[in-house]
Amino acid sequence: MTKGLHVPSEIGKLRKVCLHRPGDELLNLPPDELERLLFDDVPFLEVAQQEHDTFAQILRDQGVEVLYLENLVAEVFDQVPGARAEFTDQYIAEAGIRGQHMPQIVREKLDSIEDNLEFVKKTMAGITKAEVELPLTSSVTLDSLVNTESESDLLVDPMPNLYFTRDPFASVGTGVFLHRMRFPTRCRETIFADYIFRYHPDFEGLVTRYYDRDFHANIEGGDVLNLTE
Repeated sequence: MTKGLHVPSEIGKLRKVCLHRPGDELLNLPPDELERLLFDDVPFLEVAQQEHDTFAQILRDQGVEVLYLENLVAEVFDQVPGARAEFTDQYIAEAGIRGQHMPQIVREKLDSIEDNLEFVKKTMAGITKAEVELPLTSSVTLDSLVNTESESDLLVDPMPNLYFTRDPFASVGTGVFLHRMRFPTRCRETIFADYIFRYHPDFEGLVTRYYDRDFHANIEGGDVLNLTE
């Protein structure tokens, strides 16, 4: 299997592609928060997965190697000691969690997931209030745990747009554009590619970053076009 990247054309023969199979993030879309999460409606997950699987199989039938974003990240955590802990710190810091104690409660929820692939899928799916146990103690008030002014059931937003995998990063020649997304609700999507290109053995040290997620200007996949070699 070839390592690194080599994408000099938008119209050449497709040999390998990175997809994300729609998951539980589509189940965590509150109907009254769709606009904030950049969705018009709540998709039917089972149908979305069936359509995706058909699409992926069509690619395979044409000789395309299909990689999955969630699997690549899980492979990093399986193979690189300390990478998952580093990721968890960064994920929680960027998750916009409100409340003095809630970040630790979210961390305990994530740490309880032993399987790395399930862990990755959970970070993509988001976390609702119903999924965690709030401590029943008079010394910890609900106000200190979570923003009670918010009617949202979400503690950590899902990433429902993640199956648009060209948006957060784009392959350019032997390098990559790791984007700074325009909308805050999508900015966290680039964290997965960050760990893939830093630590995955198929890409570590082989991929130049032409743009990075902490650069000042907003760039997304539709802004990038490979013209020639």
